[in-house]
Amino acid sequence: MRQNIEKQVVEPGALAPISDALHRAVLNQSPPRLRVASASGIMIYDNFVGAEPVWRAFEAGAQGTAFQSYDWLSVWHAQVGVKEDIQPLIVTVTRGGHVVMLAALGLEWHMGLRRIVWLGGRMADYKAPLLATDFAQFIEPGHFPALWRQIMRVLPRHDFVQLEDQPQFVGAALNPFAELETQTAPDKAYVFHLPTSFEELTHRYRPETRRIDRSKARKLAERGKVAFRILRPGIEAVQKLDQILDQKAAQLRAQGIHSIFEDDAHRAAFRKLAMMEGERRILEIAELTLDGAFLSGSVSNIRHGHTTLLVHTYVSGAHDRLSPGRQHLLEHMKASIKAGMHAYDLSVGHAPYKESFCDAPMQMFTHIQATRSLALPLVGATRARVALKRSIKANPSLMTLLRRMREKLAGA
Repeated sequence: MRQNIEKQVVEPGALAPISDALHRAVLNQSPPRLRVASASGIMIYDNFVGAEPVWRAFEAGAQGTAFQSYDWLSVWHAQVGVKEDIQPLIVTVTRGGHVVMLAALGLEWHMGLRRIVWLGGRMADYKAPLLATDFAQFIEPGHFPALWRQIMRVLPRHDFVQLEDQPQFVGAALNPFAELETQTAPDKAYVFHLPTSFEELTHRYRPETRRIDRSKARKLAERGKVAFRILRPGIEAVQKLDQILDQKAAQLRAQGIHSIFEDDAHRAAFRKLAMMEGERRILEIAELTLDGAFLSGSVSNIRHGHTTLLVHTYVSGAHDRLSPGRQHLLEHMKASIKAGMHAYDLSVGHAPYKESFCDAPMQMFTHIQATRSLALPLVGATRARVALKRSIKANPSLMTLLRRMREKLAGA
């Protein structure tokens, strides 16, 4: 399949059309599985090189997150996915000669069975398709499950499907994968609209909150020169990235949590992304300093006016009572507004500070489905695990107990 698929080439910047001649060539030269896919408007790319022209052309105007961009996933796969032996299966759906959906799926072995997953692993907080802005005109609400059944018939042989970390919305559109049989995910996402001015943003908070923020900022400034900056892509940004990830990894380790920030392959992927500049710039490294000394740092990705916070950390010490972490976030939001961003995303997972910015979190969901009977026991156990995790996270007392147990084990 690889040789046939790699022949599909679209000029960068085009709307990803598929010509009649190319369509006939694919039909004539492809094995039966791919012929059926082409007749249904479905194409499968089993490598990033073959998919790149169509992918880049489509993502330029598509709805979706930075986690589904070609650069993000190709870097992740080169550094992490290859080592984990994940086979890319890039699905495109065309209607009227143009791509209306791109789903970056993968095939991997799990517990001795073949599993279909979203690409991106633990480096993708959101896993979803890229959608054309007029997707609903071609695939009407309620019709996606039929399309998904067609896609599954075209995918290589697999035993079950496990699609996790899926947001309720893709851009302004409902995520079509939500039409499948789903479970509510353990965590929600905290994303909110940014106004056109920082002053307008602060007026969303209670007057007392605004007063406290101003007071702490003033007291911190009395201790020295406070500076916030976003680093330009390059060597200095990579060095600052390493410092931030080291700090965050240490904080999580103290809580008994092993993070991807301690893994060399994931660190290499982040470093490569931090070097991308110009129109391909996707990673944003920021820091807050006091007299040049590091106080707080963040790592975010940016795409189409959307800032997503991936990592946020601060140095604990004499300035804790002045909330340098919160001051960093406020400065970052101010910078995002100035840069013309229209949405700020605190990403997935509950934390008390997130509720102070976003009081209407977005629901996340999981789709787990057995495609062969031998996978039924594992699918049942996986669904039960998701439900148990959701129950624990919904119970503050249980979460507090779990955190204390982790910290105790980490300190043992």
